[in-house]
Formats: sequence, structure tokens, C-alpha cells
Amino acid sequence: MVKVSLVGFGNVGRELLKRLADVGGELGVEVTAISSSRGSVIVAGPGDLAYALKLAREGRKLDAHPGFREGMSAVEASIVGDADVAMITLPPSYSTGEPNRSIYYRLLEEGVSIITADKTVLSLDGSKLLEKAMRNCLFIGYRATVAAGTPAIDAARGLRLREVARVRAVLNASTNYILGFIEKGLSFEEAVRESIKAKLAEPDPTIDTHGWDPAAKLVILANTLGSDARLDMVERTPLESFSEEVVRDSVGHGRRVKYVASADLEKGVYRVRPEILDSRDPLATAEGEENVIVFEVEGTSVLLKGPAGPAWRTAKVMVTDILDYLEWRNKLESC
Repeated sequence: MVKVSLVGFGNVGRELLKRLADVGGELGVEVTAISSSRGSVIVAGPGDLAYALKLAREGRKLDAHPGFREGMSAVEASIVGDADVAMITLPPSYSTGEPNRSIYYRLLEEGVSIITADKTVLSLDGSKLLEKAMRNCLFIGYRATVAAGTPAIDAARGLRLREVARVRAVLNASTNYILGFIEKGLSFEEAVRESIKAKLAEPDPTIDTHGWDPAAKLVILANTLGSDARLDMVERTPLESFSEEVVRDSVGHGRRVKYVASADLEKGVYRVRPEILDSRDPLATAEGEENVIVFEVEGTSVLLKGPAGPAWRTAKVMVTDILDYLEWRNKLESC
């Protein structure tokens, strides 16, 4: 049996709980603790889990649970719940890294493995985090951090030591939607408002439009390929540096503006910026929630295209990481 704590009870955290309720028994996974930013619930029996599931299905906050413990931290709840793995769905905190960074390192110090959809710590100091996990003989799964519904991390792992010279990608669905609205005639401000209203963009849209989100994903991809990049190494140009007229005129000339994340792995140059692309460029075809990644490798290219979110798909990908954790643990036990 694998004991799991859920760290975060937003959209992805709620979907994750529902997904684990469906397949957890089959996998041998037991949820023993659930945490939000304000406190935690220790799942002491089926009644506690059933009530948490009710809250998840109704889209309600964790503090409505009768067993909610105000002020109990995610790390404390994981320890009390005797968790083997913490599944993290916290919102990012790129400016300071906190409280995410402290939570990750404290979990590792307490002997708890990590499966995460949060990009914060992996993009700020991923090498340090992974080294600490390795020293402590712990597992870190992070498939859901990049293009969640598409196996981008698996593709990058398969290309290690394959002389990947460059990565070009559209990694942010929110800016796809914003650019799509602008192409239809809306101003930048109107497009952002419509995207937020439709829950296609974050309440703080600068996470997307100022390149934080795609930059973090680019760093994680590059490091999976073998680089040692950090978020502060990525040159970010805001999406709005291109006017609405440029976006719409490009369509009229058979081109499209896309928010492109690129990594020149040979020179160590990382960028996120709006670019005018020829319509034949694979990146120009990204629509809505689609991500497109081109790995330039050994004089040719590998193209990956597929969905990112939404929350339910991200949750499913995190459960896929549990399979890797189980295989990893079985190998350890058999040695």
C-alpha cells in the first residue's frame, strides 16, 4: 500500500482526489492527508475521505471539512498521515519560490517522495532538488509540469545524449487563447479579460503573458535533456510587446504570431518571446489548449503536439507518475 498526501486543493487537487478515488484501490494507493493553504485534513477513515470527495465534486474549499485543522501545514499533515508520497498541486511562486521551495525540501528531509504539477522549484533550482532526492533515495515525478496531457517529459528523457541542439515550442495555452481572441478583433486587454472570464487564463495573467509559465516549462524540458538551466537565465519578452495590428496583419499575410519558448542548448541561450511564424511552421498550428514542441536533433527534428490541461487531464498524468513510483520502489526492495 502506498500512502499519499495531497498538497493543494484547487482545481487540479480536487480532480486528483476524484481520480485517486476511482483508481487508487486498483493501484494500492491510500490518501491519508489533504492540505490547502490554510490547513489540513488527516484522513482517518472512509468517512473523512467521503466528505473530502463531496467537497471536491462540489468545487468547495477544504476548510468546509469537519475534520479540517486550521494552521496544520502540508508537511506536518504528510508526517501525521505517514505519507510515502506527497502529490503537489500548489500554484506557482516564481518571484520568491515560497512557500513552495520550503515545502519541497522539508518533505524530502522527512523522507517523503514527491509527485508534482507545480513548476516552481524545478525551474528555480531543479538540479539541487533532484540531487537532494537522489541522496535521500527518494522519488520525484514531474510529468505534469510540461504539456501535461502530452508526454513531453517522456520525449525529452528519450532524447538524452542524442545531440539535441535546440528546442522550439509553444508551451502556454492561455496565450494561444489570447492571441486567438486578438485575431478575431479584440484588443489585448479585452482578450485577456475574456480568457480570464472563460477560465482559460490565470487571475494574474502576467504569469502567462510575461512568460513566467512557458519559461519555467522550457527550463524543465532543457534540464531533462541534460542542461543545467534556471528560470533567471530565460530572457522573457511580454506578449503585449506585439501590437494587436501586428497579430492581425500577420494572419492576413499567411503568418501567425505565437508565444515561442526556445532553447539553444549548444550556446545556453533561453528565450520566451512573441514571434511571427510562417503558417507552415509546426508551432503556428498550436490552437487553444494545444502545445507544440520541436526538438532539433542530429540534423533532423522530432515533433510533438498534443493537449496541455485542463485540470482533470493534469490529474490523470500525476497518477501515471504513481506507476513510475511503484516500479522504482519495487526495484529498490528487490535489490
